[in-house]
Amino acid sequence: MSKEITDVEVVEEKGMKSYEKVSSITNFQTEMVVIMHRTIAKGTSVSELIYFLSYCRSIGLNPINKEVWCYKDKKGNVLIFAGRDGFLRKSQEHPKYNGLRSSEVREKDIFRIDIANNKITHEFGTEARGKIIGAYAIAFIKDAEPTIEWVSFADYDKGYNTWTSHPADMIKKVAECHSLKKAFGLSSLQIEEDFQIKNGIALPLDYEEKPKPQIEDKSEERLLALIKNAKTKEKLETFLKDCNSNETREAYDSKMKTFK
Repeated sequence: MSKEITDVEVVEEKGMKSYEKVSSITNFQTEMVVIMHRTIAKGTSVSELIYFLSYCRSIGLNPINKEVWCYKDKKGNVLIFAGRDGFLRKSQEHPKYNGLRSSEVREKDIFRIDIANNKITHEFGTEARGKIIGAYAIAFIKDAEPTIEWVSFADYDKGYNTWTSHPADMIKKVAECHSLKKAFGLSSLQIEEDFQIKNGIALPLDYEEKPKPQIEDKSEERLLALIKNAKTKEKLETFLKDCNSNETREAYDSKMKTFK
């Protein structure tokens, strides 16, 4: 086992000293440090836990209320996520915050968006509106142009949990976080929905694994050349055990006839 503590059980084997160290550095009560390590900072080492909690203090977000949490993947990457409430609270503290407006957009709505000119037309009535196609959010800034963000439902729909039970709320939250993040400079915060977990590794949502280049198998080509250039029957016979394809076997038989 490495010297760095990587989970709660190892920490507990060493008593409460490690948690007390985290508490003294981050100013969170020791008991709360233990709880947060078990819940919103699972798998983090002591140094990572100290970094996460110190970061929470520095930006003024409360991990206990799950305004912010962290995720450690199997590669050891530690990502700090904030929820919509965390983004909203930080934005509301900004002196130029002037409100937030958002809505999901459905396939039967009348909808036009002109981001370049900060114009949105969105109308719908009481009749069935159809499936959700996306959402927009407008973060209003005093004495400045608003920040408009649009997100497509197809890009974010997880197809389970709250994405099934409350899809409109979920896609609106994504749009709201994007607009608040851009409008009020919250670039250090990430939202969980912008990432995908593949085999325990966190990857950006738009990440596409590049196919591995196909390496051309030169072994059969080389074997055919050796068979063709064999100068004696004895030399040719050394290649027989490697003739596993019809092409190499035919080449072997053809070359063997030249020695008779």
